[in-house]
Amino acid sequence: MEQSRPRLNEEQIMIQAKQPLARLVVSIIVSSVFWLYCAIVLWFFLSAVIGVNDRYSGVLKIAFKTTNGEIRTFLVIGLAIFCFFFLALFLWRSYNKKRFGSLNRRKEPAYTSIKDLERLELLSKDQIQELQRAQYIEFDVNPLKHTEERKHA
Repeated sequence: MEQSRPRLNEEQIMIQAKQPLARLVVSIIVSSVFWLYCAIVLWFFLSAVIGVNDRYSGVLKIAFKTTNGEIRTFLVIGLAIFCFFFLALFLWRSYNKKRFGSLNRRKEPAYTSIKDLERLELLSKDQIQELQRAQYIEFDVNPLKHTEERKHA
């Protein structure tokens, strides 16, 4: 598989959409609720790790019927599982690299010439030349969509 060519005249484009005020307010409220939820979950686990028993994390621990020790055990088991999979995938990657090489065989695609486009027989020579000159072109018939129809005609 070949890599795509870098663009020579690359411009940064920022797209700004106008959204109604109601949608903006709803978006901000929903986003704030999710950020608050993330902060609460983070504080729940962090308070168990550092051993803080305040009223907010205490309510959650009572609701889930857990203790700091159980939460720490859960986090240690999760970390152990993560480390196991990380090590397994790292060893598998190392094995594949040793057996098959780095597999960085991609190369830049060759530039397409006008003769290459003519050999495809999708566009006439006039259409190809007009594509080369024009910034915008409009086809009456899609040349790629109707290739099967032209082959049978």
